[in-house]
Amino acid sequence: MILLNNDQMQEFILKGFVTVHADLPPAFHELICSRAESIFAIAGNPGNNILPVIPELAEIFAHPAVSGALTSVLGPGYAMHPHRHCHLTPPGRSAQSHHQDSYEDDRNVRHHRTRWAMAFYYPQDVSEKMGPTSVLPSSQYYISREQAEKEGEMLLCGPAGSVTIVHYDLWHRATANNSDRNRFMLKFLFCRIAEPAAPSWNFSPAGPRPTFGNAASPALCRSLWRWYMGQRDSGEEPTNGNRAAQAGPHPTLNHPADGFAGISYEANGASPQVPEADRLEQIYLLSAAGNPGRVALMKALAAEADALLEHNLAAKFTNPSQLYAGFGLSQQGSAAVAGLIDALRDSRWQLRAAAADILGDVGLAARPAVPYLLESLSDESDWVRRNAAEALGVIAAPEAVPILARNLESDRSDFVRHNAALSLAKVGEQAGAARPALEKALDDENLYVRANARLALTRSAMA
Repeated sequence: MILLNNDQMQEFILKGFVTVHADLPPAFHELICSRAESIFAIAGNPGNNILPVIPELAEIFAHPAVSGALTSVLGPGYAMHPHRHCHLTPPGRSAQSHHQDSYEDDRNVRHHRTRWAMAFYYPQDVSEKMGPTSVLPSSQYYISREQAEKEGEMLLCGPAGSVTIVHYDLWHRATANNSDRNRFMLKFLFCRIAEPAAPSWNFSPAGPRPTFGNAASPALCRSLWRWYMGQRDSGEEPTNGNRAAQAGPHPTLNHPADGFAGISYEANGASPQVPEADRLEQIYLLSAAGNPGRVALMKALAAEADALLEHNLAAKFTNPSQLYAGFGLSQQGSAAVAGLIDALRDSRWQLRAAAADILGDVGLAARPAVPYLLESLSDESDWVRRNAAEALGVIAAPEAVPILARNLESDRSDFVRHNAALSLAKVGEQAGAARPALEKALDDENLYVRANARLALTRSAMA
């Protein structure tokens, strides 16, 4: 594989995408393009079936540059998601609005840590006139379109064989096609299977530790670099004994109403006091302040869980645990686990659901929470069970296998069964006891439950 280097990984963390080239013969890309033209003319868009009807596409994702970039971003053993789509922008088609893709057949929280990515493949040369995909660099960390659109738009033009690996939450759109040719872009989804234990790119230890001084939120980007490096506990920034040396003074928060998070939200979920980019920087700097920051973030989390509940439930494709304070608590790693376990026992389901989600984002350092997350798989709230099922897969807890199998067989929520099956896939070869439930799930009424069950069977070498 052709892995990314340090500079490319820093660019991906900062901007949310990286473009590589599958340098197969021109005739290969021409074949893909002509097949797509024929399929659309005869049967219309094949949707998820684009790979079965054009099986040659597998060669794109096996290419050393493409598989190397995906491995660099998602770690070894990443999985191709069953959802994929062939985007056709015909001549005269107007531009889309900027958007973030929903998580197919799921309602995932938008996390800063990269566990999901997309690949955009062009089977033909694409110029500015042809309606290329555009991205808003560095917008992947923003929830609001208003903040995202403050970033300058970049058109993804390039020759046939260009493949752009994109952070799943990057804001993007198709632009207007002012040419006389169809423009195709084939989108595939991929997910991380294992948490970072070491750099998965072509890491060079000789270079300086990146400071991300040109980022809107340097503290956020530094936190992600440490996570990619496999440094699980990052509650305080290691800056040569002086954590404020790079980060500057840490903001203080005595109450969530101090213009930070949680209390003063408008009906659309926006906080008028602090722009989103500044708020995220405050959150990560506050997280790096150790115990005082943790206390403040837990207070903010409880306030946000209530203040944003109505907005998040009403918003399309949104998990109610989409809360800002969670980003800072995730960075605190094991130091935040005890407080989040307490929150799992709160009387408010929205706070229990948020705690389960954040424990999953903490990842391997949240292992002490596994017994409590197992209890959460019996919670009366679908959202608590969904988030707990996902978290147990990120932690890769083998002791969760019997209860995940139970939820896979009998839970009423598609979201829960979907995530239970994917989590069993992440547990991998230790999920043998789930074989009967996984085989039964191959007949589940939900397409993605069936697909995740197949993945789990394959990864546990039981197929």
